[in-house]
This record gives sequence, structure tokens and C-alpha cells, in this order.
Amino acid sequence: MGATKKTDRIAQLTAQVEALTSRLNALEAPVEADQNGNGHKAPQSRRDLLKLAGAAAAGAAGSILLRSVPAAATSGLPVVLGNSTTNDSATTTDIFPTTAPPSAPSPLFQATGQGVLSTTTVPATASTTPPLSQSVPLIGAIGAGGALPDVAGSPDYPGFAPIQGVGGVTTIDVGPPEGTKQYSEGVNGYGSGATSFGVTGESDVGYGVAGGSGGIDIAALGHGRLLQAALLDSNDQTLPGPPAYTANDFEQVRDVNGILWLSKLGGGWRRINSLITVTPFRIFDTRPTKKGPNSMTDIQIAGVGGIPADAIGVVGNLTAMAPTADGFLTMFPKGSALNQVNSLNYTRGISALSNHVQVGLGTGGKVTVYVSGNGSTNFLFDVGGYII
Repeated sequence: MGATKKTDRIAQLTAQVEALTSRLNALEAPVEADQNGNGHKAPQSRRDLLKLAGAAAAGAAGSILLRSVPAAATSGLPVVLGNSTTNDSATTTDIFPTTAPPSAPSPLFQATGQGVLSTTTVPATASTTPPLSQSVPLIGAIGAGGALPDVAGSPDYPGFAPIQGVGGVTTIDVGPPEGTKQYSEGVNGYGSGATSFGVTGESDVGYGVAGGSGGIDIAALGHGRLLQAALLDSNDQTLPGPPAYTANDFEQVRDVNGILWLSKLGGGWRRINSLITVTPFRIFDTRPTKKGPNSMTDIQIAGVGGIPADAIGVVGNLTAMAPTADGFLTMFPKGSALNQVNSLNYTRGISALSNHVQVGLGTGGKVTVYVSGNGSTNFLFDVGGYII
């Protein structure tokens, strides 16, 4: 049956239902006045009433079968969900497009706030050939005073998600010194409790939550805290060290030890290190016994004087005192091969000579100091900070 014929048939059935309803009302014992002025009900046929009621019901049922009934409710009453007789929210309420794909994409449900211009609706000329140049959400919401952004020369929803929100503009007093500011939020979520989450996202191998393309892609506007879980392997076990997979152009992960890793341009990972300064203190002093030529001395750094056990480097001053001959000192990570880099060069007869050094920690969180083969000397090491 064509659309025009359906419309005509609906109109006919509607008129019949209204006529039958009028007759049914007329048969429901109207009050009449007798010759003495007393009111009485005119006798009616029960069979007539049943016939008319059945006809009205059949007409109404036919009308319902021929057309879709939009979800609606009187102000203050709920919208019926699922089964229309039980209002059961556990029963799925399906909303379908009016035409089968491919069709011009448009939201199946769209809510707009006050002050939203009609031009914010998605244009009917959107592409119908998959893949579509711009996706339209199944559920769209435009906040009060908001407007769809310009996408490829026409207003459209900004992304490709099935649920999208376009923020309206509101003014909030944030207090001094900023005063009032204008805000617009496309999506907002609130979680109640210390372990709750306002907005979450999950993906199997993609991105759970992705930042946008604004001036600030991701912002922490609460207490300024960002929570990042530890890196997991394919068995959901936490891992130390850098990830084993190929890095994206820019990616940051945290391992089980709380260490952050950044992907490098061209592939691979690098650790994000921090230099932590401390109140300078002396961690090693050979006096009164000099260290002889070609000697190797290990110094424990990690876990000493407030330096954490997982520190990876140390910063400080290395000092030679009263050397017996010209020579040099070399400080290097314990376990590494001795190279030709000198940490401090000195001459015979000086009372003391210092140089600033920055060295990685080796086996057991230690460094090794080598005294050149020219002669013996005392030396000491003062720590000014560590790298973690």
C-alpha cells in the first residue's frame, strides 16, 4: 500500500472512530425529562452498545496497525518504554530509521536546548554513499545556546561516535582572581565516591578515550590529578620496563614500578627521568687512608641518605685531596667497562680539587671510582641530587 493510500485510509478510519464514539456516547443513557418534569434514562439496547464498542475498538486497532505511534507523554508523566501495556524499561524500545540504508544520515534522536537555531540541524544533503564523509550520531544533543560546528562547509556533528553532545555556553563565577568565565561542555560525567569515574572508555586494541583537537585536548579541572594504570601484558599482568609493542607517534605508558615511558620519534621508548635535588651531604671519604694507583673503589648510592632504592643516577662533587703524583679520577656505573673519560684531573702538591659529576648507577645501585696509575690519593664524594 502506497504512502498516499495509507494516509487516506488512516483518515477514513479516524473519521469512523470519531463517529462511532459519538454514537456510543449518545447511547450511554442520556437524561430525558418526562411530562411531570422528572428526569429519567432512556432505555438502551445492550447489544447496540456492545456492537458500537467493538466497532470503535476495531477501528482504533486498525488505525494503530497502519501507522507508527511516536513516543510521547503528557507533561509530568513518563514516556512509555518497551511494552506499551506494562511500561517495562527492561523491554527494549527500538527506534528505527524511516528508510532502509543507504539513506541520508540523520540522528535517530536529537535533543536541543533553548536558543538553538534551526540551522544547527544536520543538512539533508549529507552523503549517502558509504563510507560517509561525516558521521551523524544515533543520539545527538545540543546544549542551550549551542551550535553545530562547521564541518566541510556545513553544520554537522563534530565526530563519529554514536552518541555525541555539542555544548552550549554558560557563564560561571569561579571566584577571584579569574572572576566569571564562559564554559561549554560537550560531554560531562560525574562519579560519586573516591573510586568512581565520571567518564570512562574501553577498547580492545584501540583507544579507550581520545583527546580532541581543541586548544587543550585533555584537561584535569578537578584537583588536577590524572590517574594512569600500569602497563599490562596480554594476560592482564603488570609489566616493568618499556612496552614490548611498537609505539605510536606519541604514547605514554606507566610500568608496574611507576616509571613513565615515552615513545621516541622513529620507534622505541625512552624513560622519563627526573633530577631530584637534596640537601648536600658527604656519602664517601677515603681519609685517612689513600687509595693506591690503578685502584677501584665501589660506593653505595641507592638507598643511602634518603636516595631511593630505585634511583638510576647521582649528581654531586668528586674531590681529590693531597695526591702523590699527577693523575686523574674516573667515576662510572659499577659493572660497566672502564673507559678513557676522566671525571677529575689533578696535579701533585694540591691540597684539594673538586669537579661536578653526573653518573648513572650500576650494579646494586653503586658507582665505581678509579684512581689512575700515576700515584695514590685521597678522595671524597658529596651528593647534591639523584636521578629517578
